[in-house]
Amino acid sequence: VIESRAAHPMVALGLFRSRVFSGGTVTMMLWAFGIFGIYFFTSIYLQEILGFSPTKAGLAFVPMALCLALAAGLAGPVYQRLGAHRTVAAGMTVMAAGLYMISALGAGATFASPMPGFVLFGTGSGLMQVPLTNSILHGVPHERSGVASALINASREVAGLLGITVIGAVLRSRQGAALSHGAAPGSALLDGYHTGLLGTVVLVRAGPWSVFLAQR
Repeated sequence: VIESRAAHPMVALGLFRSRVFSGGTVTMMLWAFGIFGIYFFTSIYLQEILGFSPTKAGLAFVPMALCLALAAGLAGPVYQRLGAHRTVAAGMTVMAAGLYMISALGAGATFASPMPGFVLFGTGSGLMQVPLTNSILHGVPHERSGVASALINASREVAGLLGITVIGAVLRSRQGAALSHGAAPGSALLDGYHTGLLGTVVLVRAGPWSVFLAQR
């Protein structure tokens, strides 16, 4: 039993020698980085900049969630036709496009303004989830699928926390710089929000590259 327990860390580390597993896990982390960041900071933007109530801000995310669920249900046929890496790359690209649209919103946006970006982000996110998870788990030996699944979930949660932390640090840094130059509080927050989301766009856009590198 002691030998079995001691072997678990080595089993986990051994999984990262697989390009499919390591590349897929990096892609999953980039996805989590983006989705945790957009939910957390866009809710602040909707309430602090646009003046939405918490309920109204929550309702604004409903189309994104619905599109995510719908796209996840349709991902199977797309995955079978295009293959896992192309489907995941397409999903990440659509996510990045939606995120960029959201990052361009200003202080005069309405309830409908973020919807196109939310729809694209949710659709891309749902499209890549199932193929990516299946590809990662099918790329490891069957007896290690439990360890692989646990590592995927753990890395996703860690990336989500990093997303909130890193985007928050960028936002506050940019906000502080704007305030020091005499910007109004609302304008400074918006400036920081835009900068943080643009950084997230870059990271999410890197997702397809990690997918294709894992296939080589």
